[in-house]
Amino acid sequence: MKFLSRSLLILLALYGLVFAVGDAFLVEADVPLWGAILFAVALIGFQYLIGPWLIQMLLDIRWDDQGDQLPARNREFVERLCRERGLKVPRIGVIQSGTPNAFAFGHVPRNSRVVVTTGLLEVLTPEEANAVLAHEIGHVEHWDFAVMTVAALAPLLLYQIYVFTRSNHNTRAVAYAAYLWYWVSQYIVLSLNRTREYFADHYSAMVTREPDALASALVKIAYGMVRADGEAREALRDKENKERQAAARRAQRIAGTVAVMGISNLRSGAALALSSADPAAAAAVMRWDLVNPWARLYELGSTHPLTALRVRALNQDATTMNLAVQFPLPEDRRIQWRWFPVEVLLWATPWVSAAALATLWWYPEWLPASSNGMPLSLAKPLWLLLLGASWLLQISFRYRGIFENATVGALLEDVEVSQMRPHAVRLKGEIVGRGVPGAFWSPDLVLRDSTGILFVLYNQSIPLARLLFALAEAESYIGRQVEIDGWYRRGLTPYVEMSRLTGEDGATHRAYSRWVQYVLATLAVVVGILWLP
Repeated sequence: MKFLSRSLLILLALYGLVFAVGDAFLVEADVPLWGAILFAVALIGFQYLIGPWLIQMLLDIRWDDQGDQLPARNREFVERLCRERGLKVPRIGVIQSGTPNAFAFGHVPRNSRVVVTTGLLEVLTPEEANAVLAHEIGHVEHWDFAVMTVAALAPLLLYQIYVFTRSNHNTRAVAYAAYLWYWVSQYIVLSLNRTREYFADHYSAMVTREPDALASALVKIAYGMVRADGEAREALRDKENKERQAAARRAQRIAGTVAVMGISNLRSGAALALSSADPAAAAAVMRWDLVNPWARLYELGSTHPLTALRVRALNQDATTMNLAVQFPLPEDRRIQWRWFPVEVLLWATPWVSAAALATLWWYPEWLPASSNGMPLSLAKPLWLLLLGASWLLQISFRYRGIFENATVGALLEDVEVSQMRPHAVRLKGEIVGRGVPGAFWSPDLVLRDSTGILFVLYNQSIPLARLLFALAEAESYIGRQVEIDGWYRRGLTPYVEMSRLTGEDGATHRAYSRWVQYVLATLAVVVGILWLP
């Protein structure tokens, strides 16, 4: 019996704990920097060696050694592809999970394994499943296991340089530079991971000569992952059915573990939950990801490219091969930067001010007290003033406009909107569920009108207000016609932040988030002025 309860997250935490304790011992033992670097290399090497064994321990994989797990058509495709590419056929496995996904693992191509879920085989056509299998074999042929292991070593080495040079006054500048580049390198590794995904997509398109099959599969997988996640959460709500709850928890653990390594993840394709996996609807939802610069900012922290960007790259492969494009997307790659610098400035300034104020509060020695430096008694109130003033500007920018009638379909085609730059809208439709399906603690809702569906965010700055609405009122709106005033925004998922909710009976519920924020920001300005020496 496999120990599914030992989640990958716990193993990673234990791995981090071993590294932290080992580093502490090396520092106390006054080991030189080269010893710390050897320790990091040894730890990464050990992880690389035991990685495949850990994956097989975590997941209940049914191997297709007898040809009784994978459909014959897919098995024949894998064998033919490996024969043509001069590869040893990887060991194929299947996981019983409704979440569609696939991944490959191993040390080198000769001992690689490729695993798919039953959910993937159920929602994809045989051609789409073959395209996904080709993507995973692309990872195998490109030695991506080894490439990403070597890449993961770089941030660890930079961290070691920081730890073992920060205590020496002569090397402190080197230490802080290493720490800065440690964080930068984390994003570079993520970027490399996304590049390898593009490379595997292109490999699949080339060997199958059907890039549209992988594009269609990616959209279905993204939609299916959101749907399966919602069904699992709905099952967790069934308190009277313990077996259903246990199955849902097991499904979520499997999905979470596979998502780390899989062909896609929940975050990169979350917006496609609104598309119903329909090509036209999916294309409309994905347009924002292509031209809005905020999409690129959100993608920086993701292991996988945004689904829209992968589909566009596959469309380009199809055009090169003179094939039809199933998901036509804008070919114009120009990102619309117009308001982006202003939005980023308004978004970041309050956070930077708060971080600077906290730093001065806890580490006052970082500010020189000489005649050339700003006195601490002046620096703190000035940073608080900047925090309050920039926060007021941010609130005014994020909550502006007169509520005007709109439809979901028209909103989804808006490529200029962002979390910072909203549209004030009035929507009429039916509440069809909670934002987190089956979660009684979720105050967020899902609205459907004749043109589409959209998430409704119930945002409150009053303590416990969200929970009280979730417990006392949210359920009563499900299945009812409502009118919602709010601000349409777009992150990785489109949504409306609710200002007012009016039910069929005329009863109104209001959210007071912006007014509470106005009060707190104004208070920060007043305190900052009174604090000035």
